[in-house]
Amino acid sequence: MRSSRRRIKLEMVNEEGERLTLIFEGRMSREKLLQLADFMELYGGEGEARQRPSNKLARLIAVIEKHFPFTGFTTRDVMEAYRLEYREPITLSTASTYLSRLADRGYLERIAVGNVAKYRLVSTVERRGGIDLEEIGG
Repeated sequence: MRSSRRRIKLEMVNEEGERLTLIFEGRMSREKLLQLADFMELYGGEGEARQRPSNKLARLIAVIEKHFPFTGFTTRDVMEAYRLEYREPITLSTASTYLSRLADRGYLERIAVGNVAKYRLVSTVERRGGIDLEEIGG
């Protein structure tokens, strides 16, 4: 995976009103970003307050946003992350169908690499509108 040199500033206020500012400068990797996100989540106390999304599509979107916010991924990558996150499997056909629908709606970008489809989360700036879970079939 290619890393890039960046400066990231994260700032938040926890439930007690304490402010935390974290500045990271250097070579960023996906793993480092996920560790920073986990730290911020723990500091803010959101982990216990978060509720589990109600359906598979919503859970799949949550997995993509958490585990692949800045990198490309395959259907199998999402299946594994989903299994680890929710401790339940999702079939290849279900994951593939949802990813295809999300790409059709502009939430994901689909990139063909040989016989394998890779996806990338489209940033909110690139997206034209929200996702209607009912329209996608979730």
